[in-house]
Amino acid sequence: MKLLVVTPRFPYPLEKGDKLRAFHQLRSLSRHHEVVLVALAEAPVPADFVARLAEFCSGVHVITRSRRTMVWSLARAALTGEPLQVGYFRSRSAEEQVRRLVAVERPDHVYCQLIRTAPYGRDLPVPTTLDYQDAFSAAARRQADTSAMWLAPFLRLEARRIARYEQRVQDWFDHQVIISEQDRDLLGFPGAEHVEVVANGVDTEFFVPIEPPGDPCDISFVGNMGYPPNIDAAETLVTRILPLVREHRPDTTVLLAGARPSRSVQRLAGDGVEVSGWVDDIRSGYASGRIMVAPLAIGAGQQNKILEAMSMGVPCVTTELVNRAIGAVPGEQILIGSTPQELAAHAVALLGDPELHQRLSREGRSFVAGRYSWSAVGERLAEVFAS
Repeated sequence: MKLLVVTPRFPYPLEKGDKLRAFHQLRSLSRHHEVVLVALAEAPVPADFVARLAEFCSGVHVITRSRRTMVWSLARAALTGEPLQVGYFRSRSAEEQVRRLVAVERPDHVYCQLIRTAPYGRDLPVPTTLDYQDAFSAAARRQADTSAMWLAPFLRLEARRIARYEQRVQDWFDHQVIISEQDRDLLGFPGAEHVEVVANGVDTEFFVPIEPPGDPCDISFVGNMGYPPNIDAAETLVTRILPLVREHRPDTTVLLAGARPSRSVQRLAGDGVEVSGWVDDIRSGYASGRIMVAPLAIGAGQQNKILEAMSMGVPCVTTELVNRAIGAVPGEQILIGSTPQELAAHAVALLGDPELHQRLSREGRSFVAGRYSWSAVGERLAEVFAS
């Protein structure tokens, strides 16, 4: 099968969840199918990034949108009621280029990642699949509920627009997939039950237990630190959970590791809290913490950071919101809390009980290795295309 895949961003480097999902899906699919990548971009993509994808894609096409086009597209979206995050990625010129590439490449199937690329897959002369990935409307509603009063009305408006758009674009595609049953349920529109679940995977041969690059800290939190749900989680960890942990373990240290730390995250540094920013090998971020605490209260989708940490044998403490999409067994493979007090208590227990730490490390890695792998994801996705 020849596949043409459209992504809203160039899927490398892997500092964002959507890039990671696209990269590994492309690589897995390429083992049994010919894959052509069409990636939107805000600026020219470095040649070494293109070369990385060319290792397993028969063609790599980058469509660069100008800043002027992006501003005009945002204004158009605001006026027409289209979600801003869809408008930002939309370009009539880019849509024409995609159609020309479909005519030239003559794929058997076109696969579009995220509703941001839905306009590029509409009315094509070949079968198509849309990857919702997450329930974006639900994530936007959660973000509105925790945002500043002046910002909340705009986010709620955007959430309503996204919800309408999620339902609208379902009819544009022959198939639709999403990352978890939880997100499928959150779509909430008639027919959403027919959306297929294709989870994320983990490269369990890459994410293996390794020695920390230096003296390990007690608690790590790893992720894109410019992403609002991660910013909120980092602030919760340092300002609400860490003080409770230090009541029992006064010298507890924290590492916040990940690309693009916002100013509010950078301000958390100090007094036993390190903000590393970008790390060349993300495994060093996971390995640098004895445990990982991810108090995510907003956002949607499957959290790759949790699966990767568990694959490396790092015991994880997180929320029910996160685990609903993962399906680990609380108390055996992961620890779950719904309040800062519960999350802090789990962290204290893990840091003070070597036997519990070892058991969660072992069982967490075994769970990920047995249930999640990118090769299985590729096979599942190919089944959806073939159906």
